[in-house]
Amino acid sequence: MPVIYRNPVTREKATLLETSASTNGAYTYIEVELQPDGGNPIHYHNRFTEEFEPIEGTLGVHYLGKELRLSPGETFKVPVMDNHRFYNPNPEPIVFRARLEPGQPGFENFMAVLFGLVSDGKTFGSNQIPYNPFYAVILLKWGDTQVDNLLFRLLRPLLDVMFSLSRKLNYDKKLIAKYVRHE
Repeated sequence: MPVIYRNPVTREKATLLETSASTNGAYTYIEVELQPDGGNPIHYHNRFTEEFEPIEGTLGVHYLGKELRLSPGETFKVPVMDNHRFYNPNPEPIVFRARLEPGQPGFENFMAVLFGLVSDGKTFGSNQIPYNPFYAVILLKWGDTQVDNLLFRLLRPLLDVMFSLSRKLNYDKKLIAKYVRHE
């Protein structure tokens, strides 16, 4: 049974169609409804590929400095470590699906907890960074969201220490218990 998460700030709706657990770790399959001008910043992933498939409307994908436009019936797979972002270039909402391979239970938690924190008003406005820095570090780790800039590279060792400390303080378990819903 699909699990639906909503983000009241971006008005984004994400439906977890198939989880890593339900596919024996093969993939995670998500459907996203994205509002006009919605999207995410340029980033990359170390642990998984991401394949995009528009269902309704045209999906914009920025990939390695190039702008792609995908129509329903087309797919585009972003390899591990490649900079990319997705966005809605249309004046109306779009729907697309993303397949993460291998399955990503951490990303599933990332999505559920981020949308939950936003819904509870526990993030800074439109940038959606949690007030609690430990929560922010947990989300970065779970989402395997990497940013290729000097500041991020310099902060990486500190972020790793903060993640370890957040686990010792059981913040990860508390966030999962509060926000993650299962099929």
